[in-house]
Amino acid sequence: DFMKKILLLLILLPLSLWAEIQKNENFQKEFSTMKVALEVGEIYPFFDLSDAIDNSVYVQGEFQCHYFKYFDGYLQFGYSYMNVIEKLADFPGVHQFNGRVGLLWNMPWVSVLRLGGGFSCIWARSDGGDPTAARGGMLSDNESEFGLHARLNLPVFRFPKWNLGFNAYWEQIWTKPDRSNMLWFGIYLERRIR
Repeated sequence: DFMKKILLLLILLPLSLWAEIQKNENFQKEFSTMKVALEVGEIYPFFDLSDAIDNSVYVQGEFQCHYFKYFDGYLQFGYSYMNVIEKLADFPGVHQFNGRVGLLWNMPWVSVLRLGGGFSCIWARSDGGDPTAARGGMLSDNESEFGLHARLNLPVFRFPKWNLGFNAYWEQIWTKPDRSNMLWFGIYLERRIR
């Protein structure tokens, strides 16, 4: 009988503490803030992909809004031109359009760092080339791939309506026969619109 009381206390005490914390938290309402951002940076292919393409510059736009408690949702669209390493294919480069959707976690105890991740989609098309070629032929007739990404967001300069900071991404695209891995590092300028 005594053990049942102890067990009940061990269950109810954390629940009551959690309920009190939730009652006292002053969370933003869903979709209460919205932001747009422009980002420029460089893509670094690694593992097998580093033997196929060179580092390249990218530009992308972002729409972000408060989603739930400590989380912000984001949607990104961008473009980059990737130069193919010589003698690997019969075209000089690849036009790549990327899209991402994901969540950013606003850690309550570290306000200068946000972690996130989500789903990625890449659409690529070669800059010329023979569609029947053994290597890279599919890229001359468009190619779309999907994958996942992890994100590190570091807002360095914060103002009431503007933020300036850095983003780092690790992205893995599910290509065959091997997965394609890329590191993205960029600088962004963000504007709060609501």
